[in-house]
Amino acid sequence: PPVLPPSSRGCGMATCADLQVRRTANPPRRLEGGGFEIRDIMSGFSNQDLDPFLIWHELPRKWTKKGEFPGAPMHPHRGFCELPYCKEISGGNSDQHGTMIAKDHKGNTVRVGSGDFEFGMVAGGIEHEALADSNWEGYMHFFQLWINLPGSQKFGQPSFQNAASAALPVVTLSQSPKVTAKLLVGSLEGKTSPCVSAHVAMEYIDFEAEAGASFSHQPPAEMATKLAFVYKGSGAFAGQECVEGQFVQFSAGDRMVVTSGREGLGMLFIAGRPIGDPVVQYGPFVMNSQEQIRQCFADYQRGELCKGPCTRVKYE
Repeated sequence: PPVLPPSSRGCGMATCADLQVRRTANPPRRLEGGGFEIRDIMSGFSNQDLDPFLIWHELPRKWTKKGEFPGAPMHPHRGFCELPYCKEISGGNSDQHGTMIAKDHKGNTVRVGSGDFEFGMVAGGIEHEALADSNWEGYMHFFQLWINLPGSQKFGQPSFQNAASAALPVVTLSQSPKVTAKLLVGSLEGKTSPCVSAHVAMEYIDFEAEAGASFSHQPPAEMATKLAFVYKGSGAFAGQECVEGQFVQFSAGDRMVVTSGREGLGMLFIAGRPIGDPVVQYGPFVMNSQEQIRQCFADYQRGELCKGPCTRVKYE
């Protein structure tokens, strides 16, 4: 394997241990939302393996005809954070920025374009929808990540951070000019995403590498859960090759060591500090007990799930 320069975070006087691949998976495809196809990236993995992460979906890149994308009609949530990332929306007949229109129960509307990102703490409860612009057709590529919240925050006030692509730092790694890192959440080489995870220590980075590039990345030590998804090309992680469409779970260690394949590499990397709370999920609700799940349904049926304020900040 190539000899790599140190990553952006040093190990001090200690020796860095490279992350090894514990397990890989080829995620199954299924229908979601109003009937669109997704890759269920973390399907088959236990909550203990993924903590604090809950689900990770890819809407694979494909051409969508005008009026064909069904979207996700208005639906409720409680008890977690949702992080949609628009990797690409291109083509189309829309004359406004963005072709995906996201709207919440308070009437707040966001038009989503290529590279845009949202950190949404749904907490005590929201209703929202995501629908395509009726005049649009073109390529669409999306990701959706859910992160758990500590029990103390599950009934808190919802808050949303919407970052336009231009507001998210893209770092060319000092290790290699062939590698860029787009910071959705977290910091790297003196740059920091404006989107903040207030209650769960985590980072979310979109790495893209040209063919044959070698690099390493070391997340903060407290973020013991480390996962990746290869959405383009291929790469070797500590010598083990992974290809487009594969999910990677890493074993304990300090730094991820990567060499991109002949067609380059596009990969999403997430790391987080485990919460350790029990996880009880039923559809759009993620709580700590069955009793709390029953309360979610009762509150929703009474119209009390989303009664509180919902704050939203936009980064342009």
